[in-house]
Amino acid sequence: MKLPRFIKLPEYNRFNYTPVYHDPRKEALEEKINKYKTEKNSEEKGEYKPEFKGKFISSNRRSMTRKHNKSANLRLLVILLFFGALAFYIIQRADLISYMFNILFSE
Repeated sequence: MKLPRFIKLPEYNRFNYTPVYHDPRKEALEEKINKYKTEKNSEEKGEYKPEFKGKFISSNRRSMTRKHNKSANLRLLVILLFFGALAFYIIQRADLISYMFNILFSE
């Protein structure tokens, strides 16, 4: 027999979550297949219109991405060369730096 309670205790939340597998390559492939099927059907009916605009935009994006990658790589190379030269200079002047530290911290 259950006794009555004045304070209600919370119950656990239960979720029915089923994970969904996401495969972008498979979705892109299915999208292309559907696109070509509709093109083929419209071509048979005489309603075919090729998408030149979309192809030009995608090729232009690829070329712009390459340009951006090249400039970013060049910038990184210049920064690395600068810090490398700075580190080389500091290592070459290590005796001068150690002499300055000895003067500053010797009492």
